[in-house]
Amino acid sequence: MLRVMTIVNLSLWSVLFVAWIPYTVAMGPADPVSAEVRTILVATMLLMGLLALVRMRRRRPVLG
Repeated sequence: MLRVMTIVNLSLWSVLFVAWIPYTVAMGPADPVSAEVRTILVATMLLMGLLALVRMRRRRPVLG
């Protein structure tokens, strides 16, 4: 179930990213909404990367 939720989460964030690109092109990168969405996307990217590192680390044996 966790894997399915992760895939759904990544899919939704991908849709937001794809919708954000034309908005940023039309309104400019200095637009407050564009800047806020950029902040949310960067924070999400960092958290998902951290989650991936934790998952990879759990699968490795501690004493090798």
